[in-house]
Amino acid sequence: MTRSSNKRKGVGRKTYAILVDGETEKWYLDKLRSYENPSGIIIKPDLPSKKSLQEQFEAVKQNALVYDVSIWIVDLDVVLSEKQENTFNNYLSEISGNKSLQQRIYVLVNTPSLEFWFLLHVEDTGKYYPDCASVIAALRKHHPLKDYTKSEKYFIRSNPDIYARLRPYLLDALRFSRKRGHYDPLNPKKGIAELYRLFELLGLDKEKTKQ
Repeated sequence: MTRSSNKRKGVGRKTYAILVDGETEKWYLDKLRSYENPSGIIIKPDLPSKKSLQEQFEAVKQNALVYDVSIWIVDLDVVLSEKQENTFNNYLSEISGNKSLQQRIYVLVNTPSLEFWFLLHVEDTGKYYPDCASVIAALRKHHPLKDYTKSEKYFIRSNPDIYARLRPYLLDALRFSRKRGHYDPLNPKKGIAELYRLFELLGLDKEKTKQ
């Protein structure tokens, strides 16, 4: 976890803390950092081990005190399965109602999971999938991900790794995910992947990411 401090890290460099709730997100972000190497940016993927939604939210706010930008990547299927959508929506309201938090905290929602972001690399769809398993079944219909598994070996040690598999399709994913829009608390059962906003925040939503 991010160390507690009221002193911001980095002089002359914008710093980003990214909190995720699963290993697959961390593996993917580690590969993103390896391939894209954002200039002048520090990315610190943060994996909260078995932490509650409330504990994650508190960590996100703490990160905002230490880093220039605090990003929270949330898989909505977990929120829905734990029947915490009202709590989650209250957290979003707390951020939007506080100008200081609003300027430093970005909550990126994937519905139902990170795998929907992967699917948008190869398919232009807004279909709602109720869980991760159903998205994985759809992923495996496409050649780049036909043998997809949620494992460190597949994400990190396979050749090509997860990011290399998807990188040629990244511009499509950015375009398709923008079409899906943002998380709507009044209509949560809608396929979205707000991870495209991470690429925008990091300045990686350009043609160079396809090279």
